[in-house]
Amino acid sequence: MKILIVSDFFVPHYPGGGERRYFEIGKRLIERGWRVEVISMKIKGVKEKEDIRGLKVHHIGPVIGDPPKRSFLDFLHFMLAVIFWILSHDYDIIDAQTYAPLLPAFIASRIKRTPMVATIHDVSSTFPDQWIQSSKTAKLAEKTLLRLPYDRIITVSNATKNALIKDYGIKPERIQVVYNGVDLPLVDSIKASRTPDTLIFVGRLAPHKHVDHLLKIVKELKDEIPDIRLKIIGSGVEKNRLLKLVKDCKIEDRVSFYTNLRYADVIYHMKESSILVLPSTREGFGMVLAEANACKRPIIAYKSGGVIEVIKDGENGFLIEPLNIKSLREKIKTLLLDEKLQEEMGRNGRKIVEEKFNWDKIIDEIIKTYKGM
Repeated sequence: MKILIVSDFFVPHYPGGGERRYFEIGKRLIERGWRVEVISMKIKGVKEKEDIRGLKVHHIGPVIGDPPKRSFLDFLHFMLAVIFWILSHDYDIIDAQTYAPLLPAFIASRIKRTPMVATIHDVSSTFPDQWIQSSKTAKLAEKTLLRLPYDRIITVSNATKNALIKDYGIKPERIQVVYNGVDLPLVDSIKASRTPDTLIFVGRLAPHKHVDHLLKIVKELKDEIPDIRLKIIGSGVEKNRLLKLVKDCKIEDRVSFYTNLRYADVIYHMKESSILVLPSTREGFGMVLAEANACKRPIIAYKSGGVIEVIKDGENGFLIEPLNIKSLREKIKTLLLDEKLQEEMGRNGRKIVEEKFNWDKIIDEIIKTYKGM
């Protein structure tokens, strides 16, 4: 079968969770004899056609200089390019993820009469900080896009599935939950030693990720834990504000920022760290949580979306009520001061990943879903 994946961007040029998911799925489909192509937005300085581990990646539509920043015209240009691409090519199944790819892929799939899967990672919550840009337009678009009659919906957690059923009236039988996974052989091939008292955050620097909470906690704990350090891996609209906050808090010697890292380098930094912290109020799954557990590192996160399906509170990490900075600080302090607990939670986390979040098992579910359409 020939599969088309439609995504705003793709790895390695934009290392988002959805992009990483498609890459891991795509390369495994190819290993099993399937044909897979990807279309995504053009990126300045990147060739229009690439071969990434056997995946034929075509960059179409507008040229984006600083992903994920795009104008309304960029979105419109890309949507038209997606429609024209699908109409001029033949595929057995189209798999498009939220948000910009969904509408053009749906329109073109109906014209071509090609089965379509909508991959929906998460939905907006009641928190007012969920959208990076054009929030009113984005919320309106979500209400429309998520209700379209796709042939099948794949989502990454039961939390998102339940939200789609409750808030958007989607019938349960149309939704298939397929978790994100971790490339365990790759993780195990990367060698690094843990550095005590080191926290790490990995993700987009967006408002709903609340990286500023971590900066405030580092400031408050630096006297009690003199060697506390924080690594921040990612880019986004919040970066300049976070840099200023680091300066205002006088913790420049304790906080390091990293951008545009290779996936293997991200894993290396996870292994060098003591604890991964994700103070986000919106997560469909939280792939970095499973990745940190695969590295045998404990995790702490706000209780949101699919996070509760990765973290077993007190077993492989801690769950914190959203926006409770005081509780977040106390759990970070508790774990940093107890290396035995860190090791125990890390071992527990690795077992959970091996059982639930292994890509080689997950790909069987993807294939079953595709074949059932």
